[in-house]
Amino acid sequence: MKKSILLIVCGMIQDEMSLAMKNTNINYDTIWMSAELHNNPDLLKLELQKEINSHQEYDMILLGYGNCGKALIGLQSDHARLALLRSEDCIQMLLHNKEKLKSIRGETYFITKGWMMGKKSLKEEYHYAINKYGPKRAEMIMGIMFKNYKSLMMIDSGAYDLEDWIHCARHLSQVLKLDFVITQGDVELLEMFISLEWDHRVVVIEPGTKITMDDFGVECAVASCANRIS
Repeated sequence: MKKSILLIVCGMIQDEMSLAMKNTNINYDTIWMSAELHNNPDLLKLELQKEINSHQEYDMILLGYGNCGKALIGLQSDHARLALLRSEDCIQMLLHNKEKLKSIRGETYFITKGWMMGKKSLKEEYHYAINKYGPKRAEMIMGIMFKNYKSLMMIDSGAYDLEDWIHCARHLSQVLKLDFVITQGDVELLEMFISLEWDHRVVVIEPGTKITMDDFGVECAVASCANRIS
């Protein structure tokens, strides 16, 4: 029996996507992919393709990812249509309304609860360095790694109590000698995506067609009328 929609989402934004589903009162069958797959885009692509291949009984598969390490490039579905956001990554998903996002990317390290919980997160890398090299050398090593950054920016998406994470984030900014900044994000783009009320920021990939880099670029930004489900 053909089912309607499957949502496959990066575990890195599980809190934010869960809030989007709550706000819209939408509940699709959902697969939460391990956030650790971000550390290996080739493995992420392989695992995503496996999930797509295993769920061809759906009409549509929504991919809750941006162009993360180009892991989505080359993915295809034999029978189900794929839909994805034209977003560079989950930072852009949460800060899509921030006008100067592009200009501050090179000097800003972004964090959320999801990014702080991972096994390869900044917090875990710091603790690993302390255990291996001791506190002083660990701070020196981390300082060298982050010398080109100016700010540690925590995104407040409204998906959880920020106060539970601020202390840790502020401590990391002090270790790295970075300005600590909290910026307001939102889940409006995720709400738009799962509600199917799409504009040019969503692209639909027909069965048998591979996702390409162009699907994330301005070349496809004029096709908004074709990206709506009646």
